[in-house]
Amino acid sequence: MNKFLLWRRVFPFLGYSFLFVTPSVFAIDYDVNGTNVSLYGYAKLDVMYDIGDIKTGNSSGMGDSVNFSKIAVDGQPSTSGHSNLHANESRLGIRTTTPTEKGDLITNIEGDFFFGNLRMRQAYGSWNGITAGQTWSNFHTFISTTPTLDFTGPAGRDAFLRQAQLRYSVGDFHVAIEDPSGAMSGNSFDGGYDAVTGGRSIAGTDVDRKDGLPDITLRYESLAGALRWASAAMIREVAFDDGAAKDSKIGWGAFVAANYALTPNTTLRGQITGGEGIGAYMKVNPAPSAYRAGSELETIFAWGGTIGISHDIGPGAFNVSYSLVNADWDNAERDGVSLVNTGSSSEFISAYDEERELVHINYQWSPGHNITYGIELAHAARHTVDGRSGSVDRLQGSVIYRF
Repeated sequence: MNKFLLWRRVFPFLGYSFLFVTPSVFAIDYDVNGTNVSLYGYAKLDVMYDIGDIKTGNSSGMGDSVNFSKIAVDGQPSTSGHSNLHANESRLGIRTTTPTEKGDLITNIEGDFFFGNLRMRQAYGSWNGITAGQTWSNFHTFISTTPTLDFTGPAGRDAFLRQAQLRYSVGDFHVAIEDPSGAMSGNSFDGGYDAVTGGRSIAGTDVDRKDGLPDITLRYESLAGALRWASAAMIREVAFDDGAAKDSKIGWGAFVAANYALTPNTTLRGQITGGEGIGAYMKVNPAPSAYRAGSELETIFAWGGTIGISHDIGPGAFNVSYSLVNADWDNAERDGVSLVNTGSSSEFISAYDEERELVHINYQWSPGHNITYGIELAHAARHTVDGRSGSVDRLQGSVIYRF
């Protein structure tokens, strides 16, 4: 398989897609006993068509957003030409603002339907510099986010986690303790191939993960003229305890992100993220936080980056981004962890990814108040630890109606 599919195979379908843009909030406001209540949300339709190396058994292609696990690599059966329509990103939220002597008391409850049923995205309150509840991880920034239609968005950045936390903010500095098994970071560990309790494996479903301490995150954001920037750090305990053996390690992560207004109509964005045991704190990281070799737990280093540019053209904006994530499996291979899955006849079944790449190209515009359109081409490629590769090209269009 070629690393990159021919884009010309996708262009004939451009005329058949609907459209979308990154949503902004236009709320319905009213006052109740001095408290402002805002109801907001949107109804959104996504229309997608996938060409490339789709694993057999996935009738909807890569699914509702780019999903690397559904991309086939050399040696795996694949199909091409899958369409998918859904409205699962549709969203509903309520936000209240109550004036007090020490500033506004803000509460926010928000949900969407991305996995088919209504799920809680956010439920938090904030007052006097203290935020409590579930909201965006403190190890997160929007500064480097190039707008995409794909719900996954660019890789190589913080993972856009929303999890329970207690945060204190003073000026541009923020510090928080966060749930170590929160909304998404609890999936940092994956079951490995040929996993045996007490043996060599990826720490996860085959061992007893232990979350003994909350994760600690720190972030600083600021601006200077046309430059906006942010930096953040995360420290976490990675541990297991199966009753007979136990071990723990300190994991960490960090990122630096920025955007710069080159002209009034052009913005450049970028971010570099990485860490030892960073796991699911980095977007589409192919590696868990750690692996287990006997009674020892070892963290895995991974890094990634994204760069993008947006330029206003006509009634909308043209956006391009490239992102990459790379996991270092060398120590795991040295310790004999099974990273390639073969059957009883030694035929190839699957393997862990070493690198993932993602390209987004889109145009987004608004033909009227509270209505936004857009169209996008995305290219997703994965490369495994044993040198295999596969890729998929996705044409996506959507329409969104906001309130």
